[in-house]
Order: sequence, then C-alpha cells, then structure tokens
Amino acid sequence: MKCICYISIFADDINKSVINELIKKIASNNKKNNITGILIIRNKHFFQIIEGENHQIDKLYKTISNDKRHHNIIKLLENELLDRLFTAYNSGEFEIFQKNKNFDKLLTYYRWIRNANYLPADQLISLSKKFIGHH
Repeated sequence: MKCICYISIFADDINKSVINELIKKIASNNKKNNITGILIIRNKHFFQIIEGENHQIDKLYKTISNDKRHHNIIKLLENELLDRLFTAYNSGEFEIFQKNKNFDKLLTYYRWIRNANYLPADQLISLSKKFIGHH
C-alpha cells in the first residue's frame, strides 16, 4: 500500500468546463481502480493525496506527471502504508474539494486519524493545512 501527495499548477488554458470534466473522470477512474484520497482545487493549484496498491499508485502518478493540464508538479510525500488513511473518510469515496465549506469536514477527519497515532497522518495533515490556509 502506498500514498503519494503532490501539488501542481493549472495549465494556462484550463477553464471551469475542463475542470468539471476532469473531476468526473478522476472520480470514475479512482473508484474503478480502488484509489482513495482527496483532491483540493484552489487558487489555480491542484493538491492531491492518492492511496492504494503500489502498482496502481505508481501507474496513476506516472499518468498525472505526464498530464498537460498542469505543470510544476512537486511530489511532497511518498510513503508506504500499512492501511489506508481515507477508507473511513467520505465512505471510502475519493473526495474533491472546490469550496471552503468542506474543508472543516476534512480537518475534523484529520484530527481523528491524528488521535489514532497513525504516523503518516501528521505529514499529510500539515501539508493539507498549509495548502488550504488553516493553521
């Protein structure tokens, strides 16, 4: 089991309709491939945490890295996991955030996994909070 967290910048020609199509595709593909995690879309940036079987995550990250809809992709974290962090979150469905109202739900979940002393959680919580602007 593996987890990768990355940040990237939208390509210049990305508009709302491209984002909406991308969201549909991401949700469908991740469900089909048993990928859990989150995608936060904010200020022309993508921030994503993906987790799943090693070969699935490696394949997905390679696809993500070659996608021309974004650039300046920076891998912030790559960890082996004993268990998924996001199985209990959102009923195990991959969640995509575009609006601030859902961030509180995510931060509540992060507090829960931190209290469970799950080691990789602290790094992901810190990175996510920095991205969404919570301290």
